[in-house]
Amino acid sequence: MSDRHQNIEHPGIIDKIEGKRIWVSIQPQSACGNCHSKSYCGMAEVAEKIVEIQPPPHYQSLQVGEHVIISLKKSLGYRALFLGYILPFLVLLTTLIITLAVTGNESLSALAAITSTVVYYYILYKNRELIKTSFRFYIKS
Repeated sequence: MSDRHQNIEHPGIIDKIEGKRIWVSIQPQSACGNCHSKSYCGMAEVAEKIVEIQPPPHYQSLQVGEHVIISLKKSLGYRALFLGYILPFLVLLTTLIITLAVTGNESLSALAAITSTVVYYYILYKNRELIKTSFRFYIKS
């Protein structure tokens, strides 16, 4: 199997179930420090994350407090990396270079670059529901 189609998996505990929505609490394990996927999922940096899970066909049998394994396609980790870090860096850098070339004013260029990055993250935040539809965690069977 190619590296691109592998999944990132974490153990978790079902925190809440409401209708067809399931929230799972995942905590980094001591093995996260040695995991080859830690740079993709970011689990090594936090104490606990709660994620919304795509319910499996048998979700009616799941109970709050049950231990499960959640899975996310590694390619979606790359997409998150691009949207969260690489694209805003490119927005910042492009705005800085263009504004500096047009105005010649470093202070104005820096302010414009920071403002454009803030606007980018605001747009990302406002579109979080749309983005959330493509980032789906699953409970592994």
